[in-house]
Amino acid sequence: MSFLQPWILFALPLMALPVIIHLIHRNRHRSIRWAATMFLAKANRMNKGMARLRYLLIMAARMAAVAAVLFAVSRPLVSGKMGMLGWGKPDATLVLLDRSPSMEAQDLQSGQSKRSTALNKLSDLLQQKGYGSQLVLIDSASGQSQVLESPESLRDLPMTKASDVSADIPGMLEKALAYLNANESGRADVWVLSDLSEHDWDAGSGRWEVIRNQFAEMEGVHHFLLSYPEPPSGNLSIRASNVKRRQTKDGAELILDIQVNVQAETNRTRPAPRKAPVQVTLNQVRTVVEMELSEGSGLLTGYRIPLDRSQRSGWGTVSLPGDSNAMDNTWYFVFSEPPQRKAVIVTDDKAMGESFKLNLSIPVETGLEHEAEVVTSLQAGNIDWDQTSLLVWQAPLPSGVVAEEIERFVASGRVVFFFPPESPGNGEIFGMQWAGWHVLEDDVDRSLSWWRDDADLLGRVDSGQALPLDELRAQKRCAISFSDQGTFGTTLARIGKDDPFLVRANLQKGAAYFCATLPSDEFSSMERDAVSFYVMLQRSLELGSRSLAKANHLNAGSEWVAYLADHEVMNLVAEPTILSDRGMHAGVFRKGDEWVALNRSPDEDDVELLSEGLVDPLFEGMTLQKIQDTVDDQASLASEVWKFFLILMALALLAEAGLCLPEKAQPSDGRKVGGTSGFPSRKEAGA
Repeated sequence: MSFLQPWILFALPLMALPVIIHLIHRNRHRSIRWAATMFLAKANRMNKGMARLRYLLIMAARMAAVAAVLFAVSRPLVSGKMGMLGWGKPDATLVLLDRSPSMEAQDLQSGQSKRSTALNKLSDLLQQKGYGSQLVLIDSASGQSQVLESPESLRDLPMTKASDVSADIPGMLEKALAYLNANESGRADVWVLSDLSEHDWDAGSGRWEVIRNQFAEMEGVHHFLLSYPEPPSGNLSIRASNVKRRQTKDGAELILDIQVNVQAETNRTRPAPRKAPVQVTLNQVRTVVEMELSEGSGLLTGYRIPLDRSQRSGWGTVSLPGDSNAMDNTWYFVFSEPPQRKAVIVTDDKAMGESFKLNLSIPVETGLEHEAEVVTSLQAGNIDWDQTSLLVWQAPLPSGVVAEEIERFVASGRVVFFFPPESPGNGEIFGMQWAGWHVLEDDVDRSLSWWRDDADLLGRVDSGQALPLDELRAQKRCAISFSDQGTFGTTLARIGKDDPFLVRANLQKGAAYFCATLPSDEFSSMERDAVSFYVMLQRSLELGSRSLAKANHLNAGSEWVAYLADHEVMNLVAEPTILSDRGMHAGVFRKGDEWVALNRSPDEDDVELLSEGLVDPLFEGMTLQKIQDTVDDQASLASEVWKFFLILMALALLAEAGLCLPEKAQPSDGRKVGGTSGFPSRKEAGA
């Protein structure tokens, strides 16, 4: 329980007024012994225990009435969910709002989502309880701090509406820290509104330790977690991937994969098999496909849509019927003619160059054009960077002008794959360098001890089968070292006793990979067991060619706002898209012959919830109050109960009046006689 006027509680000592008045009243009269009333005194002594109890009950009723009045005037707030609502009125209130698609799961009867329910309840609470001189919103889509005029603004502002951007809870807490430090806000309440999506919270991130330490140093900052972890049982989500335009003998066709996921009731259960009608729309033509769903998902690969030969580019959608979350029922796709995939191999070893060229010249599927060119390190300055998707560098690490060209090449979204030369030298690029060759004698040292098979170059193929990396052996390994001042890398595979084998530099755009051996029998079995080597190179080439494609699929995010500012919105939406909000909502955009499809992140389609046991450790050392709510619960977070205390006051006064009623005395033979009894009247009790 908390109070909107807590200062009134300082008057609680006034509860003692009835006792003080009673004591003063007793001292107003002098006792005189009178023989005629001695028998009454004897009767009083016989009833002394009952009289004392009655005195105490009367005093207790009067004190309770005074206390009830004080509690009613202080305007108490209570709620079964929250218990204690806080520590009084803060100087500042920060609201961290999760606007991710998973927060749009609705109660079908009320039509309210998790996001709207949380905002409505928090708005009502802040209007009752107070929010201090500063009310600040930090939303997950823009990540910006916005000062609000009143809690009512939480319901209507564009930055509190739904978005297709995944949330970054640690990032939002970092923004809250920055605001509190910059404004010296003093006593502050920090409200986090979330559905506890595991991806949004990123519990394994090292950022949490820094956040905990910084908040622990602040005095008077209290955190409230208003969560809606109940998953929307049976909710369906859809997405399309591998969208490609292909020429045929009779014209052209569009090929795409369609995936439908079913939201499980819990993290451990999988939904029962079912069917789902999927609507594919292209050029105003709608086709319905019925998909079989089992084990929580369904995948339709290689779905073909005939195209007119003259249609070189365009867009479409795949969609599902309405359910509990409309945000994941539609997926936008775009297509254009595929770009030529060109790779340039820089090496001074002719045989090595032919090995790379062979694996890069053979396309993974028909209809794609591949080109691979081998040049020496002295010819690297003549590379046509604008038309190249992948650069394979098997030579001493570059420096000077060539290194700058490679950095610009990667910054434009392309890929460079470094392999060690026979004489590594001491060059450095992207914060990494070669540290010398090691001959591997033991078979344990020659095989991979760990690799990441969930994503990136070594991920599983579309069928779910893992690459045969357990068969790969290396006779020689060139050590990869990280510069103290450079960009640290992410290890994708380790060899022997935990030594890096494949590393990816941590870059904002593009990719740079470092492999610790070479594809020849003298160094490894990569060329002989060519599957893994071929897949690594082809995936690198595909990744690099995306930046040259005229049709791109991007995850919604604030980083695309400026990029899409001059693009035309192609999809028909119910409301015009705000220019500053374009990158945060799914849709199709066009600029000349360039097409962009913006959609939600793949992590939003099958939300895994953060277990309750992991929440408390994230806030260790910080004051945290957790409030778990549901969308179908219409009860407010807190309500005033002053009327209840007024009723208690009335009941206390009625009880006091009943106890003060006079009773007739009982003579020794049991007959009632007139006159007063030995019990005090209201006047005698000090009223």
